[in-house]
Amino acid sequence: MKTLRIVAMCAVALIAGQAWAQNTAVSQPDTTQAAQDVGGVPPSAASGMPMGASRQQVYDELIRSQQSGEQQRLWEGLYRGGN
Repeated sequence: MKTLRIVAMCAVALIAGQAWAQNTAVSQPDTTQAAQDVGGVPPSAASGMPMGASRQQVYDELIRSQQSGEQQRLWEGLYRGGN
């Protein structure tokens, strides 16, 4: 009989806990600063300015990294080997 009473009390507590959790408001964390800390959304993105680089800009950066040796250094350092 005690076991049945304990099981019933646990079930009531579980149901009440779920009902209470559904009624509480979920607060959204402020991710603005965290996103900026890890290279997330720049402040200019919120102002409506276009984001990202054009294909030509990306290609120019690739050529510059190949010519300066930066690309080779990254391959050897990060990927521990050749191309």
